[in-house]
Amino acid sequence: MRRHISMLAAGLFAAGTVVTGGIASAGTTAAHHQTSCIGGNFFHVVKSHVSYFLGTPNNTFSGAAAILKPSENGSTAWTECIPAGSNDSVVLENRGLALTSRSSSSGANVTLETPGNDGNGFASQQWFPNAAGPMIVFENIKTGLSLRVRNGGPVTGQTVTTGTKFTVWLMF
Repeated sequence: MRRHISMLAAGLFAAGTVVTGGIASAGTTAAHHQTSCIGGNFFHVVKSHVSYFLGTPNNTFSGAAAILKPSENGSTAWTECIPAGSNDSVVLENRGLALTSRSSSSGANVTLETPGNDGNGFASQQWFPNAAGPMIVFENIKTGLSLRVRNGGPVTGQTVTTGTKFTVWLMF
């Protein structure tokens, strides 16, 4: 069942590994006017009791790749915007840029782009958060691919990618 991230109970997950697996794809939905945004969400993965946070480069710009960072700060705090007519999708923004996936090939970098469509985000900027408690899997509407940590990761500074296998992100 798809649920908005904002409806999740915040909390820490005491696991010691990054979880990956397969996920089904979803259709696209048109968006027209942004209805609400909720800020201050941190998404991370844990390996060997070390957290790696989804983030942006310190000096970010449109076209930069999303990366894994070692701590919570302004570059890892995401605002969740729920577009009107989104059918449970969200646009994740950090410092005025939206998490974007345009390539339908597994392994492509997830980038940061200016939110399109009057702030609602293009389909490439909309993600379905499939959640259970603090655990979330993000699936991109345009590509049908999931937000994931690259094979061999997580490692601080590593770029984030999409693929048919997903990473379970933890939220707090």
